[in-house]
Amino acid sequence: MDLSYTPEEEAFRTTVRQWIAANAPKRSDMRDLDAARAWQRTLHKAGYLGVGWPAEHGGAKLSKIEQGILNEELARANAPGVINSMAIWWVGPAILKYGTEEQKQRFLPRILNAEEIWATGYSEPGSGSDMAAAKTRADRQGDFYVVTGQKVWTTIAHISDWYFVLVRTSTEGPKWAGLTLLLMDLKSPGVEVKPIRQITGDSEFNEVFMNEVKVPVTNRLGAEGQGWEIVSSALINERSGIAGSIRADQSLAKLVALAKQRRLTRDPIWRQRLSDLAIRTQITKASGFRSMTNDLRGEMNPHLSAGLKLLSTELTQKFSETGADLLGVDAQLWEHDAPDDGKVAYTFLYDRSMTIAGGTSEVQRNIVAQRVLGLPRK
Repeated sequence: MDLSYTPEEEAFRTTVRQWIAANAPKRSDMRDLDAARAWQRTLHKAGYLGVGWPAEHGGAKLSKIEQGILNEELARANAPGVINSMAIWWVGPAILKYGTEEQKQRFLPRILNAEEIWATGYSEPGSGSDMAAAKTRADRQGDFYVVTGQKVWTTIAHISDWYFVLVRTSTEGPKWAGLTLLLMDLKSPGVEVKPIRQITGDSEFNEVFMNEVKVPVTNRLGAEGQGWEIVSSALINERSGIAGSIRADQSLAKLVALAKQRRLTRDPIWRQRLSDLAIRTQITKASGFRSMTNDLRGEMNPHLSAGLKLLSTELTQKFSETGADLLGVDAQLWEHDAPDDGKVAYTFLYDRSMTIAGGTSEVQRNIVAQRVLGLPRK
């Protein structure tokens, strides 16, 4: 693969970099939902959201390479993410691929302009990342499904309007065959959202309880029993991409700077540890480019995306663990007089979730072992 960019692509990078410098707010300014919506709408108005979506549904007129460059530059500038990212990555593409024309007209414009925020409901108590074990039941009664069950670890459900939720409509055949995907209004009677207090003190994740919630059959995405296919296709979008390699470079640079500040760069043990992180960073970058190559060729490689998710999230944890070790006892400080305003301590705690969200490392290892290495399943 030729890893160089054409003059036209480099010109696009310059344009994007200048636009971000002029328009991107600071992360510290993203204090409420209104500010988050405004930033997403700014990106949308500039034509930087919905790449790959048809123009009639508000899609950005960018090539896949330009999307990759945009993602790189947003990461390089440490620009805020978009509040409706899960809907843009998962829900919107799934509706475009499996939805009816009425569903596309109803939901897609409101996703891009952040008018309606989406959460995604997969994990359940007792099943974790084993989506095929979902027990939340949806029984069809005329023109409605009646849904009862519980989801857990649902990101931003407490501020969301709609739910991209995996439910069980049948218990016959293989367990994955009876799953269906519904588009549920979170303001429906019978829905209760309970934020979960995390070790960082935040409450980004939630429990969602559904007690006989009525969902119109017209809000079913795809056919009954097609939920496993829809969700599996959607998750590939989360686990692929190259922007993560920019963030890895930034994390590595911060650690090297911290090691210099602590006068540890001549210590052979620390030199070896930082070198190991540098090697892993390069592997992550190469894997990201491979994923991007597959995308440019129109190839779907869920096995690579599983490996990349495993590699990148465990590397993220190694970064925060290394930062904490470099600071020693100072890493326990949380107040604003702590080193780096306590960000190292916060990041260390937050990153514990990285190998759980989007599919646990254990699940990713099983995918790689069975589908890439061909190892037998006990």
